[in-house]
Amino acid sequence: MIGRSALRALGLLNSLFAMAVFSAPRPANAQQAVERSARATVDSFFAFAARERWDSAATMLDLVRFEAFFKGVVRNARSAIPPRPVTVEDLMAQDSTMPRVVAEWQIARMKSDGSNPFFYLSYEFSGVANQHDLFALTISTAAARWLEAQDGRTTMREAWRKQGCPLADLPDFPAPKRTVVAIAVTGDSIAYVVHTDDRFGQADPENLFFGERVMRLHRVDGRWRIEPRRTLLQAENVGFSVGFDCPKAKRP
Repeated sequence: MIGRSALRALGLLNSLFAMAVFSAPRPANAQQAVERSARATVDSFFAFAARERWDSAATMLDLVRFEAFFKGVVRNARSAIPPRPVTVEDLMAQDSTMPRVVAEWQIARMKSDGSNPFFYLSYEFSGVANQHDLFALTISTAAARWLEAQDGRTTMREAWRKQGCPLADLPDFPAPKRTVVAIAVTGDSIAYVVHTDDRFGQADPENLFFGERVMRLHRVDGRWRIEPRRTLLQAENVGFSVGFDCPKAKRP
């Protein structure tokens, strides 16, 4: 019969053995296979983005995490109360010296400029102009429109359109070449992918905005999926602006 001390010693040995097994480094070939699968997901995502296949690119995202974000946007939009449209009388009341014809002209200009309390939605989701457009989106479609809105080519086209310029005259603005620099895998469920692009050339020591960025992936139903972040397609706090104008003669 085994004594209590022997049983305790045997239990301790089993625990130490289990700890050794679970803490042992992953075999090199298994580690490489995991990294290759994560790399394949990122490469596919970048390839879809380069060809502006946003519906396909959205399938590479972790849509469970994106759904939580999207529902928050919808909730905020539902609770927002649009302000009452400004009238001619409002402007004249604010400035007693303003002639009615001037007030009417300003109201007309405000309407032509697309005065819309939900204008910000189009910057978040491409093609979404108001609450009704937002509410009609499914999760997967919303993810696709969200990615599209992040792309610099979308921003350039929209700014060009707002200037009244035909898209046929838009200068060439190709997709950046995105490159995976390194991959690190934590356990079997999280991967970190360091990547960069050539949109702004080589990293400049005096420029703290551009450089390598980190993408995080999660295992979802056995497949790697990309965590939705605003830095997937462009650097943080960096936007695109149009610094050129189309010829006046070609404007409608």
